[in-house]
Order: sequence, then structure tokens, then C-alpha cells
Amino acid sequence: MTDPQFQTDRVGLLVDQWDSSLDLALARLDGLSDDEYLWEPVPGMWSVRRRGSANSVDPIGRGELLLDFSWTRPDPEPLTTIAWRLGHVIQGLEGRWEWTFGNRTAEPFTQTAFDATAAGALAHLRGIGTDWRAGLVGLSDEQLDVPGYGQYPHGLDPQLPFISIIWWVNRELIHHLAECALLRDLYLRRDALGAPGQHP
Repeated sequence: MTDPQFQTDRVGLLVDQWDSSLDLALARLDGLSDDEYLWEPVPGMWSVRRRGSANSVDPIGRGELLLDFSWTRPDPEPLTTIAWRLGHVIQGLEGRWEWTFGNRTAEPFTQTAFDATAAGALAHLRGIGTDWRAGLVGLSDEQLDVPGYGQYPHGLDPQLPFISIIWWVNRELIHHLAECALLRDLYLRRDALGAPGQHP
């Protein structure tokens, strides 16, 4: 096996991290079933739900399917399904792409059409992930350092240098897709988990 070739410029290193993290995540979720995608091992979970059936006070999205959400953070925060975690990453990417490389007009919390199936969500993630990456490559050091180069209105994007936003988006992908992988492991072993509160 040959040694991997890493870019060493600032944006190149972050793009390499994005590529490897997304490739690893998509390989880990290959063959994800709809049952896994929507699995709710405990009551009260947040997920992708039909309009009118939300499990939250402020669900977001457009179309028939919405993502459970609340503008006031619940305490404790609800456990979320693989569908929710993928939808959350997709919604964030679509919003940040729109407010960095797009028209900067669409409201991020109403622009995303969420997916009813695992295959649809993974294809959606691949597509917006490709668009996001295409916007990043070729950015200059000057652009990376501009506070507010990204104008996503529901975060610190207008105040931070854009390189910080790229770092944050990478972190979100790694964080939530690792959670998806763990939920998939638990789903596979769901019959052996025992009753709630039991420990080996």
C-alpha cells in the first residue's frame, strides 16, 4: 500500500480531512436500511417525521417531511435517530453553502427537503457534500481569513474568518456521522441489549 499524499496548504489540508471523513462515513453506512435509518430504541426521540406528527415544538424543513427541532434547547436533550443526524448535517451544509457560495437568500431552517429513506438521505449527503467541497477548493488564503466570508445567519459565520467555519463544518460531519455508526452498531445488536438500565 502506498503512503497517502496529503495537501499541506491550509484549505487543502481541510479539504483532505473532509474527503477522508466523508468517504469513511459513507463506507460505514453502506447498505443502511430504512429500519436502521428510522430506528427509535427509546421513547421521545427526535427524527424525520411527517408534517403534523413532529415530536418537537419547532420542527423545520419544507415539504411533507420535517426535522424535529426546538428553538429552546430541551434539558435533557432528546436522543436522535440516524435519520435526524443525517438530516441535521444535510440541513447545515445546505444552509452554509447557500450563504457562502449561493444567493444568500434562502432561510436555512425552511429550505431543506428531508428524506423518507436511508438511500435518499445518503444520496442527498453525497450531493451537498460534493457542492460544499467544490466551493472550498481554490479559495485563497486571503478569502480564508475574511471574517464573514460565510454569512450563514444562525451561527457565528458572519463574525469568524472562513477557515474557522470550514473547521467547524468538518467537525460536525465527523461528530454526527460517528454517532450514526454507533447507532448502527447498537441496532445490529438490539436483541442482546437487555432491559433499560441493565449493565453487564
